[in-house]
Amino acid sequence: MERQIIRIDEELCDGCGLCAEGCPEGALQIIDGKARLVSEITCDGLGACIGECPQGAIAVETREAAPYDERRTLDNILPMGPNTLKAHLKHLHHHAQTAYLREAEAYLAELKVAIPAYKEKPMGCPGSAPRTLERAAAPVAAEGLQSQLTHWPVQMHLISPLNPVFHKADLLLAADCVAFALPDFNQKWLPGKKVAIACPKLDSNQESYVAKLTALIDEAQVNTITVMIMEVPCCGGLLRCAQVASQAAQRRVPLKVVVVGVDGEVRKEEWVA
Repeated sequence: MERQIIRIDEELCDGCGLCAEGCPEGALQIIDGKARLVSEITCDGLGACIGECPQGAIAVETREAAPYDERRTLDNILPMGPNTLKAHLKHLHHHAQTAYLREAEAYLAELKVAIPAYKEKPMGCPGSAPRTLERAAAPVAAEGLQSQLTHWPVQMHLISPLNPVFHKADLLLAADCVAFALPDFNQKWLPGKKVAIACPKLDSNQESYVAKLTALIDEAQVNTITVMIMEVPCCGGLLRCAQVASQAAQRRVPLKVVVVGVDGEVRKEEWVA
């Protein structure tokens, strides 16, 4: 079957082993001084190892590969102990892989293995903590404008498709520059939508964006997706991410593109799916 799976650039790999340590599924090993994908069926293609590689030797690609097998993965993980099991479940939870989590919990119950608590409150940067922003319903005074942002964070690397704010929402996926170019972005385009922002040229690991968008469609069940991009060629990558995710998802949702000129004028607005 064709699916997402990691690819290792042997010329860049220096065999440091950090990727293998960051792969609780045990799909990676260091052999002959290089990282090797030793088990396709236990590689979920979510790319946790990418952030561990200091050489940038790992990427996610779509190709023919053996189907991922959650039960075989757990059989591989359980002998490694409860901490590795917890890391695996946290990994699935972080990437909103709800179907795999349900399968894992059912299999662990079948084996009578205790399920560790893996849904701890997020640690680390307080700026990444999910927040819902309440807005007054009263009209804004003439001397000032009111932000229409209803949640935090908004950067694609930081949002979680499991955040309830996205459930059955109309998603606005905007390139970083759009809000600076459009004078009425906050007042015209943002109301009634849940926003996520990204830069299709400068952001790394955009494969994770496809995975998150797919989860937003299938798990959060967003109603619509509006992709707002600048007229410059590199910005089209954000629309492609949404289109790839839309094709990979089990559900189908309406997809609109809005192209903004660098002069702040809307060049095009149309439904593409």
